[in-house]
Amino acid sequence: MKRLGELLLIAVLLAFASSTRAETLTAVVPLSPVSEVPPIVGLDASGKVVLNINVLRDAGGAITGGRIAFAASVRFPGSVTITGLHIHEGGPGANGSIIFDSGLSGTNSKVFADGAGAFELEIANVDSQALQRFLRSPAGFYVNLRTSMNTAGAMRGQVVRLTEMMAQTISLSSAEEVPPIVGLNASGAATITLSPTRDARGAINGGTATFTVSYDFPGAVMITGLHIHEAPTGMNGNIVISAGISADAPVASASGKGTISAAAPLSGQTAFDAAQRILAQSAPGFYVNLHTTVNPNGALRGQLATFNAPPVISAASNYLLQTNTTNNTITLSGLGFDANSMAVINGQMAMASLEAESGQLSVTIPPALLSAEGALLVQVKNASGLLSAPVVIVVAAQSNINTQAASTTSAASLTAPVAPESIAAVFGTKFASQTASATGLPLPTSLDGTTVYVNGVAAPLFFVSPTQINYLIPSDVQPGMARVIVIAKDGMVSQGQALITATAPGLFTRRANGQGAPAAVASADGVNFNINISNPDGAPVAIDAGSFVALFGTGLHFNSGGATLMLGSTNIPALFAGPQGQLIGLDQINFQIPNSLAGRGDVELIVAVDGKVTNAVRLKIK
Repeated sequence: MKRLGELLLIAVLLAFASSTRAETLTAVVPLSPVSEVPPIVGLDASGKVVLNINVLRDAGGAITGGRIAFAASVRFPGSVTITGLHIHEGGPGANGSIIFDSGLSGTNSKVFADGAGAFELEIANVDSQALQRFLRSPAGFYVNLRTSMNTAGAMRGQVVRLTEMMAQTISLSSAEEVPPIVGLNASGAATITLSPTRDARGAINGGTATFTVSYDFPGAVMITGLHIHEAPTGMNGNIVISAGISADAPVASASGKGTISAAAPLSGQTAFDAAQRILAQSAPGFYVNLHTTVNPNGALRGQLATFNAPPVISAASNYLLQTNTTNNTITLSGLGFDANSMAVINGQMAMASLEAESGQLSVTIPPALLSAEGALLVQVKNASGLLSAPVVIVVAAQSNINTQAASTTSAASLTAPVAPESIAAVFGTKFASQTASATGLPLPTSLDGTTVYVNGVAAPLFFVSPTQINYLIPSDVQPGMARVIVIAKDGMVSQGQALITATAPGLFTRRANGQGAPAAVASADGVNFNINISNPDGAPVAIDAGSFVALFGTGLHFNSGGATLMLGSTNIPALFAGPQGQLIGLDQINFQIPNSLAGRGDVELIVAVDGKVTNAVRLKIK
């Protein structure tokens, strides 16, 4: 018995010692001379750094170490010697200390005679405490590139967020169903992309699962379900993650052929735990199942195995093409492209070639796919057969392209720019045939037949009308000018641009026009927020000095560390500034009115986040 006890103890210790967990996070950081502090004016240079961060955790979730890989590309007007590439700790507009050093220096430099080039570096071991801070608040860090001419910094870029993305591409077959379906001449292929968010201990607490499925049935089909189930080969199991397709929200195909792209939020503990087990490969098995009206228990099935980092499309050169155009080449930017990468469009292979200097992929769209109006789902396939999540290229007849541009602003301040995971409003004409609103979560990506794409990604919708749509900026849209495409139920296509920045704070007001009293509540004790501080006409309601106030806004989800307020001429620190937690895209700022402002009357309030200010709102203090 003593020997058995010793063996059990050894087994437990070995299991504990080997139960380290890893996750891989990515950030794309554009570099610019004008982002330096102070800005460098007149330097015609640009660059980009892709960070790949591998995080190691023990069984309890504590970070034990990791490594950081840098993949940089630069363009200078002439010969350049790069003498440094670092990650610093500091918010926008502030200089901070070097936290992670890539190893470049004056004696270990990179020289590009014509000013343009690319290089890769890696820090094999990073400090676990510094890595913990980086993961907790990535927007509080920036990348700085130094040269022999600009020794303090030539180009800089703020990290916005770190993204974890893992995927697998599998075949789907009716023979894999349990029991097998005999005589159904159908097949399919599925790419499942998991993009989780995690808490400080590495436990998944949100994110998305993207299902991209091409299917081929012998005739018309009605798809009534698409899920991930938990069970090994030869067994049936419970649904753990759903794509959101059901008998009430089916996908129909008259030809029996098509491609589905559905991004579903990871919601609820069942989905969180399942995603954790899938990525940790710590469960006996999971499978993808596609259900139809004829085969409600499952028509096509495929077993999942190891997930890996997929290629990622971050931008395309064009998101709207006219039918039968001869201009059928688009350029894709992203991660994980190489000379062996291929393009897949609506499940069909397409010609693609890698531009070595830029790292972009040039794709030729087959003319047959441009012969009719519709949406083209474009993916990149790497040498191992793994497919990226798709971007959508819209094909429309010239007569169905709206001549009036669609204009995007913050839904709170009604000004540009907007930020990832913020609530935006797009204004224009011919968006929808009627007014419709989302009735619950998760938000739909189609309302009254209207869909909005931001850089080819379907945006969750709050509200549509003929002249205005409120939608959520997708979280992975990169800073810069994004393309917005709106497709109405009648086929009318509108287009415009949205300026995306890391943060774009705005405050909602009672009259929903960005002016007057805020849409906010107050509390006498800081616990019960039950005092309305605005009238229906937008005038402020007088509140006591010393009251706690909760403002509601958007665009500050990825701030680098809190907010400050200017109430009249008085600076006030925010008690809290971040996601509201229950409503997607909504942010909250809490503060207390100083007693010293008693009797002040009408005052103007502005919130500053990362050097950017909100629209001014009005408060009235007794």
